[in-house]
Amino acid sequence: MKGSVPNTVPWAGALLAVLFAATSHAQTLRASPSAGDHAHATRGALPVEDRRLSIRVNGSNYSLAARVFHPAGVGPFPLVVINHGATVSLREMRALTLDDTYTEAAQWFAGQGYVVVVALRPGVGTSQGPYLETTRPCARRDYIDEGRTTAAVEAAIVRSAATLPGVDPKRIVVVGHSAGGFGGTALADQPPPGVLGVISFAGGRGGDGHEHICGGQDRLVQAAGVFGRANTLPGLWLYAANDHFFPPPVAHAMFQAYRSGSRPTMTFVDLPAFGDEGHFTFGQADPSVWAEPVSTFLRQIGAARP
Repeated sequence: MKGSVPNTVPWAGALLAVLFAATSHAQTLRASPSAGDHAHATRGALPVEDRRLSIRVNGSNYSLAARVFHPAGVGPFPLVVINHGATVSLREMRALTLDDTYTEAAQWFAGQGYVVVVALRPGVGTSQGPYLETTRPCARRDYIDEGRTTAAVEAAIVRSAATLPGVDPKRIVVVGHSAGGFGGTALADQPPPGVLGVISFAGGRGGDGHEHICGGQDRLVQAAGVFGRANTLPGLWLYAANDHFFPPPVAHAMFQAYRSGSRPTMTFVDLPAFGDEGHFTFGQADPSVWAEPVSTFLRQIGAARP
């Protein structure tokens, strides 16, 4: 796919309207009591497992709370690792659990034949360790450093998830939302073995929900450009028309900076407005809103099941 012409794809006219709205950033990772380690349940027709996931980051070991969605049939299956965003405060991060975290999105991927892993990063919920992605005051925000810190954790999660039973370690897709999506774009500079592409939903850092970027938009755009110049993977970026954390002008500026230095193909998708806050489309909208461009991307990178 190297050397292909990057493109921007509008999907709003063809997509279904959503029926409910998002109300707060923390709702993307709603908190409620979680099951114990290795607890099994069935959501719909597909089994779900709660377990601990061991990772190693910068010489330290952490045990993470993780949820694994299993597809039907006989493996090995391609792997999708979904990376969550960030709440406003560390207190809120500690209160989060896996319950209802990207559940519909994870079920959609599992229904397409993927093992899906959603893990809470260190310092989040019941995952061990300090929160490694602590941010600075606006005047000292360093989005390059923040993106790489998140990427290091996400890469460790991918490496651990790739060893789970039934996973094909040569067909992995990294999916991220908000800060998790921004980390995915940085991870693409030095991805773990087997990663074929990155999907970023509303990726970014420093948004306040009122169309302001902490420290200024230019810092975020500059960081995207730095990551893009070292990018090694095809990517898909999706943003809703009414994302007030990273509104269309900011999202497109980041994408253009990233794409300008990227050799692999990059695709941008303008999603329709979702309720009052499009930033939460991935976590709360019906997957039909984004299923078509995501399915196309998965086929293009060779990650779709035969």
